[in-house]
Amino acid sequence: MRIAAMLSLSTLLSACALPGERFCTLEARASVQVNVVDPRGNAVRDARVTFTRDGSAEQQALCNGSEQAQGNCDTWVTGYEQPGEYVITATSADGQRTARQSVSVGEDECHVQSQTVTLTLPD
Repeated sequence: MRIAAMLSLSTLLSACALPGERFCTLEARASVQVNVVDPRGNAVRDARVTFTRDGSAEQQALCNGSEQAQGNCDTWVTGYEQPGEYVITATSADGQRTARQSVSVGEDECHVQSQTVTLTLPD
């Protein structure tokens, strides 16, 4: 028990920075993670998800953890480490239903402040 406590304490202390120092991780954080559901809360895995950032041209979101833009997705991402004003749009596979939401992504010294958006496609 005493060894576990000492290991935990040493791990915490090694992660602390001195005043004025910053330690950033090398991970890339998603700017926005997007979930698409139906009115009952079931995932709509074949939706088409697009976004604009700061008024730029519309882009397709990527299936999280994949290189594909569409298909069998649980979540989508709008890219990594890009702060800004996003407009996220989800469209059903048949193109008949659409949901849209705006979200602001900020950043700190190291990473974007990731946002999660859930869009509900109407029946």
